[in-house]
Amino acid sequence: MRIIDAHVHVLSTYEPMDPFPDTGRVDRLLYLMDDAGVEKAVMLPVVAPFSPENNADCARWAREHADRLATMTDVALHETDAAERVARAREAYGCVAISYYPNSADIAWMLDEERAPLWQAFVDSGLVCNLQVTPPNYGTLLTLAQRYPNVPFLCNHLGLPSSLDPADVTYGGLDEAAALDNVFVKASAFYAAANTSWDPRCARALSYFTSLVNALGAERILWGTDWPPTSRHLTYRQALEVVRAFAPTLDDGQRAHILGANAAHLLGI
Repeated sequence: MRIIDAHVHVLSTYEPMDPFPDTGRVDRLLYLMDDAGVEKAVMLPVVAPFSPENNADCARWAREHADRLATMTDVALHETDAAERVARAREAYGCVAISYYPNSADIAWMLDEERAPLWQAFVDSGLVCNLQVTPPNYGTLLTLAQRYPNVPFLCNHLGLPSSLDPADVTYGGLDEAAALDNVFVKASAFYAAANTSWDPRCARALSYFTSLVNALGAERILWGTDWPPTSRHLTYRQALEVVRAFAPTLDDGQRAHILGANAAHLLGI
């Protein structure tokens, strides 16, 4: 069974991890992957004042460790040159997807007619669109996926469901994505959905996970850690065991899809 971590951040200096800002070093990640039996990880660059060249850094690490690491490229999709940057990203960085953390609480602007060239750039490039999406924006995500069926959309961190009732069988309406074949969600950052973030068996986080699998199907879920932020709560191995050992409702086939097969297929790795 392939095990692929679909969500890590790798930086030589990651200021949010103070007082240990070097926690996100690439050599640390590779050691932890070896220890846990993780074959490959997908890096999401953090382009910030403390790491302005992280797109290039992650591209270099992906080249140097091609058998262990793949990279996305961070593109500010709200910027006027976003379409051009998406079009150039694969050639410039060797990326498998575009990562975007919205700069506004409401992402309905993504539906504006003037954004059509951006989505055409995704179609032409064949890149996955990786988004940070919260429940109030599930409707926008679904509309985008319906309007652009040739663009695969991948959402972070269980869709950040902490405002939802874990027993909601509609998962805040995201269950409608089951009828679409281009919407995927990462089972990552379980700590963000937990009320006991230090517990890999946290019933609340696992309830969200189970509800998500039931709503979308195991073929739409990709496991990830959100390392190194997750290391403030769980060890790297514990972040894997949440799904590998502690998710009680999965059969072996579902677990294999979530832990690696889905990422391999969607991201081509």
